[in-house]
Amino acid sequence: MVRIARKSDGRRIFTAEFKREHIGRVLRGELTLAELSRKLGIARGLLQRWKRLLTRGAEIAGAVGGRVTPTSGLRAAQYTRELQLLVGKQAVELELLRAEFDALKKGRRSPGVTRRCRPGWWASTPSLTGRLANK
Repeated sequence: MVRIARKSDGRRIFTAEFKREHIGRVLRGELTLAELSRKLGIARGLLQRWKRLLTRGAEIAGAVGGRVTPTSGLRAAQYTRELQLLVGKQAVELELLRAEFDALKKGRRSPGVTRRCRPGWWASTPSLTGRLANK
C-alpha cells in the first residue's frame, strides 16, 4: 500500500507524480475510474478532475511547445496583478488625500473639495434637511 502524506488537518497530499501515474493507468485502459477509486480509496469525482486536468494540460502543452503553467500558478498571477492594480489605485488616492490634508492645514480649500466639507453643508441638501427635521 502506498503511504500518502497528510496535512495537519488530516487531508491527504497527492503529488503530481502520483496523480500522473494513476491517471495514466486509466488512460492506458488498465483500470476504470471506478476501479481505481475503490482501490485507492479516493472519490471518483476527484479522479475525474485529475484526468480532465491532465488531458487538458497535455493538449495545452502540445500547443505551446511543452511549457505549461499550472492553473494554480495562473490564478496566483492573476491575483497578483489585481493586487498590484489595487495598490496603485490606493497610492494615487493616498497622494490626493495628503495634498488635500496639507491644503486644509494651511487654511485654504483646494478646488477638489465639495460643498460637504464646508460647515453647515447639510442645510443646503434637501434629502438631509427633511431627515434632520424629523428627528
